[in-house]
Amino acid sequence: MREFDSAIYDLRAIAEGRSGHVSMAAVPSVATNLLPDIIKTFATEFPSIKLHLDDDSSRGVQGRVERNEVDFGIGSRWNTNKLLEFTPLFADQLELICHRDHPLAQDTGVIGWDQLDKVTFLDTGVTKALRARQDLGQSKFDFPNITTLVAMLRSNLGVSVLPSLAIPKTADDLLSRPLTPTETSEIYLITRKDWALSPAAEAMIETIIRETPQQVKKYGLTVL
Repeated sequence: MREFDSAIYDLRAIAEGRSGHVSMAAVPSVATNLLPDIIKTFATEFPSIKLHLDDDSSRGVQGRVERNEVDFGIGSRWNTNKLLEFTPLFADQLELICHRDHPLAQDTGVIGWDQLDKVTFLDTGVTKALRARQDLGQSKFDFPNITTLVAMLRSNLGVSVLPSLAIPKTADDLLSRPLTPTETSEIYLITRKDWALSPAAEAMIETIIRETPQQVKKYGLTVL
């Protein structure tokens, strides 16, 4: 009877979102900047729920959701998919990033996209879908991983474009400049359509939606 009562208690805890497991994937800039405070709040409110977080590119995040490897994801819309639901969270302004010794670093004002056609451009998963990027010549460098991209920028191989949230704040040898025309990276909460999430995953999503505006304000982003 004790074992039966314990099993019933566990089932009720899961159904009420007081227990369970959540798996999610997010782009690195969100995982390292916005999510720590949000997860801390979630852990305080739901101390018995276990959480697993993977960081990946937007393409990887969307793929993980499509393949049912995670409950949901946070990232840019890599491509349109009728199986997925994209709930807008915020928009992040894109900026030029380059080494301090690069010629474009000598300008103190806004950089035009047309100026990037005259330098070595390093492509990323972020840049390929940009409207302004289409007018530039084809790049022979493609670094989807942000860590690798930053290493290449620090070697002064070329320049790239990143959302402000993804620009490393501790890299003294790199700097960023605003771009014109302005482009933004839109970040979404990605879930599968017609798929029932667990109460634990629902609780995590509710916490993210509730707490994101405060984090958006903190980092100077734009609510969608």
